[in-house]
Amino acid sequence: MNPISSDTRDPRASHGVVVVGGGVAGLSAALTLVRAGVSVCVLERTDYSPWRPGETLSPVAYAELQQLLAPEPLETEGFLASHGLEAVWGSEQPHHHSFLTNPYGGGWHVERRHLDALLARRAQALQVPLWQRTCVTHLEREGHGWRVLASTPQGPLELRCEALVDATGRSAQVARHCGVRRRDRDALCSVSAIVDRPPGFQEQQLVVEATSVGWWYAAPLPQDRLILTLLSDMDVLTRHGAFQPAGWSALFSTTRHLADRMGQLPAVGRLHVRRCETSSLEQSAGADWVAVGDAAAMWDPLSSSGILKGLRTGREAARALCATLGGDGGALKQYARQRDEEFNRYLSARQAHYALEQRWAGEDFWRRRLDATGI
Repeated sequence: MNPISSDTRDPRASHGVVVVGGGVAGLSAALTLVRAGVSVCVLERTDYSPWRPGETLSPVAYAELQQLLAPEPLETEGFLASHGLEAVWGSEQPHHHSFLTNPYGGGWHVERRHLDALLARRAQALQVPLWQRTCVTHLEREGHGWRVLASTPQGPLELRCEALVDATGRSAQVARHCGVRRRDRDALCSVSAIVDRPPGFQEQQLVVEATSVGWWYAAPLPQDRLILTLLSDMDVLTRHGAFQPAGWSALFSTTRHLADRMGQLPAVGRLHVRRCETSSLEQSAGADWVAVGDAAAMWDPLSSSGILKGLRTGREAARALCATLGGDGGALKQYARQRDEEFNRYLSARQAHYALEQRWAGEDFWRRRLDATGI
């Protein structure tokens, strides 16, 4: 990714809004804000090179992405067309869902870091200052706004702004600074390996399979790669040795549909572990700050809505901030109420989807999700 030129970044600048976190949600907010005429700056702790989870763009997420980047065409180089979903869930027989009849068109498989870097380049093209490899070290309220201190590869950074966007993912750095607590609903965790894509996965679709210890998914990636992911609770994964390649591979061998499609599983040397528990902030906005994406709420990957949620909450938060900066004192409260309502709808949908799988109702992972009071 090409670095932004230094003449667009001032280490002691003032902005209408500072976005902390340069992933999908943060960049969605930044792009919406700058197009509304608000001065905005983005602080991102990486240089977009580390692996990031999230590999599938649903048709509706792709449509949202096109809308965000319009009027420029969406660059799909490095994307892989997604033809649909195949799920072994609730029975031994796979169920197929094709995107061919979707009114939004097809979906896409894409490496998440590629998608984030694409959005970052678009923000840079609109002259949004984007500081990479930058960590916020201090936040404090100052008058009717904020003073932000950060460390960058170029040295200390000091910014002032009227409002902050918390796009820091599950850490919710800004919200926690404001004293807002996070409530975890489960202990879900993903353990992934990226391997060469075998002949059995030449069809470009997401494959999901439930097992006694949790559930797996396989998603094609560009450059003939495949990501295989096991999702279960931390204690279940620990009990089965799933954080080590040998234990993870042994669990994969117990799948039926996926193991048959995969054939001989290649030796797995590196696993990517990520906590992905369902959780939410007590409130997703406050005086002069707003949380977006996973900072506001984390959803089970079963929803396949992480990227879409990031795009939409970033856009809606930006609109609420524009209204707030224009004098609307209730816009951020309304945004927070909408996130609470959305999260409650998600919880109901999650409960219903897990209830479709009854084959292992007595196993810890499934029992917890079939008990409406336990999730």
